[in-house]
Amino acid sequence: MKNKKILILHSSNDLYGASKIFLQIIQILKNSEYEIHIVLPSKGPLDNLISQNAHVSYYSLGVLRKKYLNPFGLINRLVANIKAIKFLSNYINTRSIDLIYTNTSTILCGGIAAKKNGVPSIFHIHEIPSGNKLYEFLSGKIINRYSSKILTVSNSVKKHWLKYIDAKKIERIYNGIIFSKTDSLIKLERNQDDFVITSVARLIPYKGHGYLIDIANELIKKSTKFKFLIVGDTLSSYASYEKGVKQKVKDLGLEHQIKFLGFREDVSSILKQSDLFIHPAISPDPLPTVLFESLHNDLPSVATNLGGAIEILDNGNNGLLIPYNDPKKAANLINEYCTNIKLQKKHLENSKKNFKINFSAESFNKNILKEVNNLL
Repeated sequence: MKNKKILILHSSNDLYGASKIFLQIIQILKNSEYEIHIVLPSKGPLDNLISQNAHVSYYSLGVLRKKYLNPFGLINRLVANIKAIKFLSNYINTRSIDLIYTNTSTILCGGIAAKKNGVPSIFHIHEIPSGNKLYEFLSGKIINRYSSKILTVSNSVKKHWLKYIDAKKIERIYNGIIFSKTDSLIKLERNQDDFVITSVARLIPYKGHGYLIDIANELIKKSTKFKFLIVGDTLSSYASYEKGVKQKVKDLGLEHQIKFLGFREDVSSILKQSDLFIHPAISPDPLPTVLFESLHNDLPSVATNLGGAIEILDNGNNGLLIPYNDPKKAANLINEYCTNIKLQKKHLENSKKNFKINFSAESFNKNILKEVNNLL
């Protein structure tokens, strides 16, 4: 095991959920004396966190995103992937790489380069793609063909990909959540009577910010005590979506009730001063780890009844599940939940038990190492 070399591929350079798991994987393998090599598609905030733990390179890896699902975009991705396969094949051979670990389903070149050069590969899948069945089918078949092992972050993700992947290859491993030290308390501007509902997510369509605004509009009709904080920024390719969401708030006249805070590094500080957390995804979110952070901060949590949120909230035993397509009903459920302090307390107690059983860092570390060691 000592001195074996692992090349890890990741699709972004940011500090959101999948990137936090990426950092954990690096540390797990580094602690087990593997030599870590990393290829990222661009420079960014992860660089300072990984530079001392690994050999880091940057190359366009032909990351698949929805904006490429058109004739010109597909040609672009095909060319990018051919170049990336050539780059990675050369990297594997010149540095004697023993295993490729691809931390996403949106990078296919790693598995193909691994098989081409006779080394094993792992795909760690965080995504539930939706909206294009042909894309799902083709990427699923490619991942199945060019992987030695496939890991998924939740049962929802596993169930989705089983349509295209051999059951014997796929394993569900829940993320092991490590909580950062509490941020210094930065006081929020709020009145004593305000009821603050916070959402933390990148501003992209499936995270449901438009739906959140619809819910907020219904709740504010009931009481002006409701205030909403939306934390998160967007990708350059979704700038028009962000603009549209903010315009919707203006059109409804809710600028004083709904505030956009952008990307923040003091999230736990914001959560500690909130009264409720909401994750309003309108498509299945594989495993929204921000829900763990809200629960860890003893903040009662609400999520739409889709994807991994159902598992984190244990089918409604750890928090409130609401419909993903009925803002009026969702608002009524939230309004009732806000006053049911006894139920909120019970949910928070349940969440701590569930976390210890299913989402501990120790269990995650053990399971990841087991899968890697089995291939080396």
